[in-house]
Amino acid sequence: MAIKLLDVVKNFKGHSHQIEAIEMLEKKLWPTALKDDAEWVKRWRSVPLMESDENVPISWEGIEAAAEKAGAKYPQVVAAQWALESAFGTAQSGKNNYFGIKGPGTIKTTWEDYGAGPVTIKASFKDFDSPFDCVNELVTKWYKNYKGYKGVNRALNFKECCYLLKAEGYATDPVYPQKLIKLVEEND
Repeated sequence: MAIKLLDVVKNFKGHSHQIEAIEMLEKKLWPTALKDDAEWVKRWRSVPLMESDENVPISWEGIEAAAEKAGAKYPQVVAAQWALESAFGTAQSGKNNYFGIKGPGTIKTTWEDYGAGPVTIKASFKDFDSPFDCVNELVTKWYKNYKGYKGVNRALNFKECCYLLKAEGYATDPVYPQKLIKLVEEND
C-alpha cells in the first residue's frame, strides 16, 4: 500500500529517526526531483493564489499576494504597510481600508507629524468595496507611475522603496521607513 507524502509531512515531529528517513528520501530523489527549478518546488515556494479579487485573505501572505497581483514590485513592503497601518488587519481606518488612505468616507481620529512632533487630528478615510480594491488603489497611486507621479516601484530594493514612500509624502511619521523595514525583516 502506497503512502501519501502529505501524511508524512503532517506527522513529522522532527524525531531523529524521521530526519534520517527524510535524508534517505532526499538522496533517492535529489538528482531530479529536488532541484530549485523543479515545478513542484516553484509551486511550494509561490505566494498563495487568490480565487478572485474579492477573496483576499487578511494576512501578511494574502496582502502580499494581492499586492503582487496589483503590480507592486515590492509586495512585501505593501504587506508591511498593511501590518503597520492596520495592526495586522485588526484596525481599519475605513471600510476595507487597511492603509490609512484618506478620502471621502469614514471620519476617524488619527495622528500626523508635520515636523514639530505628533498632533491628533480628525480625518476622512476612504471606504473600499473590498480589500483588493484598497490594495489596488495603494499600488496604482503609490507604487506605479500615476498622473505625473513617479511611483516607488522605481526603487532598486525593498529598503529604498520604504524610504521613497516617506520621501514622496505617503506618511508623516519620521521613522516610517525604519518601521516598514523592520516589519519586512521580521515577517517575510
